[in-house]
Amino acid sequence: MGRIHRWGMIFAFLVIMGCAYIGIKMVFIEDKDSEVPAVTGMQLVDAVDALQERGLLAKVDKVDSPMAADTVVSQNLSAGEKVSKGKVVLLRVSKGGAIQPIPDVRGLKFEEGVRKLSEAGFKVDKVTRVTDKLKPSGTIIAQNPASPQQVAANCMVSLLVSSGTSGESAFVTVPDLRGQTQEAAVAMIEQLGLRLGQTSDAPSTSLPIGSVLSSRPKGGAKVPAGSLVNLTFAREPLASETTNDIPPVNDQDKERAEAVRKVVIKETTPTTIPSKLPVTEEPEQKKPEQKKPEPAKTEQPKVETPKAETPAVNTPAPKPTPAEPAAPTKHAKVRYQVPPLTKPLSLKIEMTDASGTRVLKDVMANSGEYISMNVPYSGEARITIFLGGDFVWQDRYN
Repeated sequence: MGRIHRWGMIFAFLVIMGCAYIGIKMVFIEDKDSEVPAVTGMQLVDAVDALQERGLLAKVDKVDSPMAADTVVSQNLSAGEKVSKGKVVLLRVSKGGAIQPIPDVRGLKFEEGVRKLSEAGFKVDKVTRVTDKLKPSGTIIAQNPASPQQVAANCMVSLLVSSGTSGESAFVTVPDLRGQTQEAAVAMIEQLGLRLGQTSDAPSTSLPIGSVLSSRPKGGAKVPAGSLVNLTFAREPLASETTNDIPPVNDQDKERAEAVRKVVIKETTPTTIPSKLPVTEEPEQKKPEQKKPEPAKTEQPKVETPKAETPAVNTPAPKPTPAEPAAPTKHAKVRYQVPPLTKPLSLKIEMTDASGTRVLKDVMANSGEYISMNVPYSGEARITIFLGGDFVWQDRYN
């Protein structure tokens, strides 16, 4: 009885040791009986199937690559390597699309660098301006991603731009936006660190509908970073609107302006516009004392007009009198934002029109102060702005 009990204890001990060995082997000892297949260059679906056939798992990481979309670019485990079943293999798969080297714009002026990146297919995402005594204001100091990395064509680029010495404001050049679409114009403005201001439309037959007809400030003007740019877009002229060939309404010689309108609108063949509206011979006979030479009268081309539009001749022509200046029926919208300043500076705004030159504003301006005025004028007007005694801006109004 005692021998049977002893053998039973030995058998139970052997069973326990065998189970422990099997458990330890399953948990801590890898059974390297699977071979990693070569899946580089395969499509993702085929690569995953090949791994599953060997009892392996796949983890996918999307990367930029010139290879076709969903193509395996690389794998972290080499082909032919022995691993245990259930091992995870990392697959780097192409996102698709082209990649290209990013251009080096360090050392360029800000607007030149933005244009170079845009031409290469990149967009500016973030612009950081810092004080740098060694770099001129508006110079690009660094970029991210840096050149000559291979990146996706639609990658966003961040720029570090010098604002010059302490207190020096950065100026940028307004791009030529004429003919650009609204989306392209707004993108160009924002990439240069400017902001979109007021928008309006005007009739045009020379540019596509919806494209930029003009900008204020005009292209090529130097303005502080963050300034507003007002855009005027082209639209189809209405039936009641005249074309740009019609003389301006502020023409002081009303008779000549009427003759020009008749020539431009009524005549289809080229016609010389007379300097004065021709009149009939009857009023001329009543003024024999007129000192104008007769040949000048015969050399003037006559303009044929409808009878209904022929000026009345029952009264003699009045004596020439100096033309009175047109009444100020137009208004100039003056908008100006003072750039960042370390201390207040004198701000002077002058206006010159048909009535002369006058000062609209002469005050001490603070940093970031916004000036808004609607000023009446006659004829053509010119607004000039001086900040701290220096010329900073000029605009014209027709």
